[in-house]
Amino acid sequence: MNINRLIFTIEDCLNTLSRFSVASSFVEYCDLRTVIGLDRQDRERRPWLNSPYIAATKRGEYLSVFEVSGAFREMDEASDQTGPGSLESLITSMSDSLNTAYKNSGHKISCVFERDPEMGKEEIEDMVAPQKRSLANTGIQLQDVVDEKVTTLSPWLVRERCWLAIWSGPDLISNSDRTAHDELVRRLAERVPKARFAQSPWQWTLSALKIRHEAFLDNVEQALRHSSDGLILRLLDIHEVGREIRRQTERYSTPRNWQPHLPEDAQPAGYRWTDDESVLHAPSLHLQLFNTQVTTHGNLVQAGGLWHGMVSITLPPQNLQTFNELVRAVPRAVPWRIRMDLMPGGMKALNLKKTLLTYSSFISAVRPMYESVMTLAATDEKEPVCIMTIMASTWGKTREICARNQAILKSAIEGWGVCGTTTTFGDPRRAWVNTILAASGGSGPVPLYPPLSHAISLFPLNRAGSVWRGKGNLMLHTEDGSAFEVGLASSQQNKHTELAPGDPGLGKSVLINTLSEIQISSAQKNLPFIAYIDKGYSAQGLVQLIRDSLPQERKDEAVGIILSNDPDYTRNLFDVMYGAKKPITPEKNFMSSVLCALCVDTGTGQPCNPGDTRQIINQLIELAFKEYGENNPRLYRASTEELVDSALQDSGLYEKHDAAWWARSTWFEVRDMLHNAGYIMAAQRAHYQAMPQLPEVSSMLGHTSLRDVFGTVQRDGSNELLLDYIRRALEQGHNDYPMISGYTRFMINPETRVIAVDLNNVAGDKTPAGRLKTGIMYLLAGQIAGGDFTLPQYRDEVLKQLPREYHEIALKRINQLDQEVKTKVYDELHNARGIDFIWENLDTQEREQRKFAIRTVLSTQYLRDYPESVLKSANTLWLLRYKPEDIPVLRDNFNVPEFMLKRFLKMPEGPAPDGSGVPVLGVFRVKSGTLARILKFTVGPLELWALNSSPKDSALRKTLTNKLGSVRARKILAENFPRGSATSLIEHRAGQHNSDNVIEELASELIRKQGYNL
Repeated sequence: MNINRLIFTIEDCLNTLSRFSVASSFVEYCDLRTVIGLDRQDRERRPWLNSPYIAATKRGEYLSVFEVSGAFREMDEASDQTGPGSLESLITSMSDSLNTAYKNSGHKISCVFERDPEMGKEEIEDMVAPQKRSLANTGIQLQDVVDEKVTTLSPWLVRERCWLAIWSGPDLISNSDRTAHDELVRRLAERVPKARFAQSPWQWTLSALKIRHEAFLDNVEQALRHSSDGLILRLLDIHEVGREIRRQTERYSTPRNWQPHLPEDAQPAGYRWTDDESVLHAPSLHLQLFNTQVTTHGNLVQAGGLWHGMVSITLPPQNLQTFNELVRAVPRAVPWRIRMDLMPGGMKALNLKKTLLTYSSFISAVRPMYESVMTLAATDEKEPVCIMTIMASTWGKTREICARNQAILKSAIEGWGVCGTTTTFGDPRRAWVNTILAASGGSGPVPLYPPLSHAISLFPLNRAGSVWRGKGNLMLHTEDGSAFEVGLASSQQNKHTELAPGDPGLGKSVLINTLSEIQISSAQKNLPFIAYIDKGYSAQGLVQLIRDSLPQERKDEAVGIILSNDPDYTRNLFDVMYGAKKPITPEKNFMSSVLCALCVDTGTGQPCNPGDTRQIINQLIELAFKEYGENNPRLYRASTEELVDSALQDSGLYEKHDAAWWARSTWFEVRDMLHNAGYIMAAQRAHYQAMPQLPEVSSMLGHTSLRDVFGTVQRDGSNELLLDYIRRALEQGHNDYPMISGYTRFMINPETRVIAVDLNNVAGDKTPAGRLKTGIMYLLAGQIAGGDFTLPQYRDEVLKQLPREYHEIALKRINQLDQEVKTKVYDELHNARGIDFIWENLDTQEREQRKFAIRTVLSTQYLRDYPESVLKSANTLWLLRYKPEDIPVLRDNFNVPEFMLKRFLKMPEGPAPDGSGVPVLGVFRVKSGTLARILKFTVGPLELWALNSSPKDSALRKTLTNKLGSVRARKILAENFPRGSATSLIEHRAGQHNSDNVIEELASELIRKQGYNL
């Protein structure tokens, strides 16, 4: 008898039995029956779970499911790379961790991966739904921008999900435990009321099996997390698992909030039938999950309004390839799901074949098969040989679409390292169920026998993962379309310091403005507090967008300020909180920082004698406020402030005192009188008049207390006395910066919440002195726009400093600030490069503001512009471009894989020609690890035209805005230039036409084109 033929005959019989076994009813294809309830230990170990996470099958197996969001960082897939951060290191770690468990039977891992392009739109709709509700609550008319996000992003997004189902069978426990359990169940069954169709958790609760199941769960979770260097996992409860199973069987008809009834949440429904009490309990899980009508048509299945086609791998990849290769091989438009079941006992299953082959190995035709089995046997001594089945499915709304997708999927799988496949099944329903998440404990029809590490290498271990899935407010996507959510200023990060370096023209300003716009769209009740310090007008487009979206009476909630170094924009450096006579700690720190900055030696970037200078400045501030706040407060003089004089007359306060009293009254007294009378604006003006000024402060350097201590201290490297140098520096500052040297004339509405301060007209040049001037302006603008962001942390000090009648106003502001995340954005910071003192101040602010719920964004052109302290402190990077010499910094400081850094540098700069967006390398330090991915940032034309800061586009937008208004101008530009830029057309026309103003002509042409639609 031919031994080879005998072996093939036996295999064919076994395959036929598995492939052509047919259940009578579709509901019987689901093995799930009930759940194992949470005990006290479960609630202690996993306090976030409110529902059971273990399901039981009809065979007594325990099932739990992890949702795998993806990997923290992209891993190097090169086979010769085995070090930290490589895919091979994760595979080795996971193989080592599972080695012991897979030497014995009892456990099973099932990996299910799904991509659905049609659900990509649902991903972005789900994310913006809270933003739409927020806009309705805040009254901000940005619905068109939010709707545009859905339209723009949907073509590029794919809903991608991955799960890991963990099974533990009764084989894991001893015979005595099983016997004792069976006896207990038998006794209980005699006393428990009959409920044939209900869940009966008591029948499956087995503590010995639960202990082993949980131990295996912990082992798998620890192996996959790989010390925060592997995958992002989340243990699902059975409500979530059941919802996903139901969605996979009825994709478009399953409500989003549907969940199976479990024993703890079921309510009686219906009427008792004879002695059966099923209506009083939760129905069995399989009755709830598999209640759809399923019909077969050849090898296709029709269910839930869709056609499904299956593909089974009959021959494993001959050349091992990573799962990402398969994802790239399947066209993005094809929906598909793949399930890989991995079980122990490979050599045990091959024992009969091994025995037969041993006695027939002398036959030349059988010899290769014998050698293969013996190679597996030798491998099994060191690494378990497993049983693996791989099933895939695709679907479509019509039979033709499904058949086409099935052919495409089959071709892609066959090209995945050269695989063998089949689409023929005796029971297509069984084949389809074997692709569904966790519904059946059974596996595919064709067993494969890979070593454990080879099997694991086929799993989707290197997909992009986000800790914000379902909780983010910014939607990005990977190069292959996988949705990647980011939560701005979320609790997933300990602090919120973001760096955004990038060359001009790459979309850096658009990115930063979009992040701010998203925060505004995500606000709950009011506009968030945003302080935007910029040079070059890029933030003014954001402010205009917000103002256009606000009703007329609320437009002052967002303002754009273009600073000018002249008296009309005077903002006294020594202003303190309204109602106070001296500064609180953050105000004093700001004054000290600016005064020290005025004393900076541009050659070193530091003040002369830094320690002594800081002490002198601090004492000088105290002396000034003691002099003008207590000893000799400034006297009120009529005709100084017209608003104050008018308020005194209108309120009748002026007549209450005689001329002698008014001659010796102080501005503080006038302020308090007006405040108590309800004239707040006038009282604020009086408050400004009471404050000391820079010339007066510098004159106090001759005070005895300073001369006694520092009178003989000389400036480093010079014979000049330090006090004389500081006096000279402050007097020079008075001459150079009139905007900080007088009484405050520039007031901001207290209701303003979004402030963009542009420094274009006050910034210095590229010389060291010019950079110092720019740095000082950044400090000043930061105080103007967001100086009160830290007030909640100084609540007690504020109340102590202020008279009681001012507490109400102060507490109102403090409570507003305390309830929300505040944002400070510093753009174009390369203009202050080289002035270490300025960067140190920004770094100090950033470190302290971590405690104050302040999100800080620091943007510049090059990564090297940031000091090392800032790079080490930052926890979010938005990298649009960097230099090759920056790779060590990113690799060492942020743990970004070097291969990914080099790959990003090879990608084209700027927006992709296909409209998919701008490539950005996102790095996010979160509590559980560091995320790092190459992503695409996609913005719609309306938003682009609102936020674009390129010179030619800004000029065109401004020209149209002056003629038509900003809202209509943006719509016209978006309709005519959907890529968000007209620069190329403007440059082309400038080269072709002899015109003095191409932009003006283009604007007029666009207006004429609208005709009566204007």
